[in-house]
Amino acid sequence: MIITKMTASFGRLEDNTLTLSPGLNVIQAPNEAGKSTWCTFIQTMFYGLPASERAREGFIPTKKRFAPWSGAPMGGAMDLVLGDGRTITIERRSGGRQPMRDFSAFVTGSSVSIPELTAETVGETLLGVPRAVFERSAFIGQNCIRVDHSDELEQRIAATHWDKVASRDIQK
Repeated sequence: MIITKMTASFGRLEDNTLTLSPGLNVIQAPNEAGKSTWCTFIQTMFYGLPASERAREGFIPTKKRFAPWSGAPMGGAMDLVLGDGRTITIERRSGGRQPMRDFSAFVTGSSVSIPELTAETVGETLLGVPRAVFERSAFIGQNCIRVDHSDELEQRIAATHWDKVASRDIQK
């Protein structure tokens, strides 16, 4: 899967668009230009906003931290090219008082929906891992490296390790 374009009203981004090129994209920009905001936007598009986050001393929940500075509703879209060549768009929009609650997935440039992608399953379906594994492996956000227990990550590491051991044994 390849992310080709994102449009967001999220934090400092006010209906901004970021178009990505094939291959590795490096975003170099000054402080407060939106680099971390784009990263958190990607994570939110795949996994939604963490519902269990609550404000406490020294911590601002994602939904509050990345509320659009302009006061506009939080939302955005992401265009993707899947491994089979299909081009799809996923969208999250604010519904009522719940930011990024409304989700849709459709074939890009059409109204043909993709019912197998839902707000709850899109990240794991497209990326193949649950949020906990994504946060601790493929995505390492700013000040987000936590050292705590994750059954999903432990299972993934154990499965990968034993797959390699079994593969080596078979090759001998």
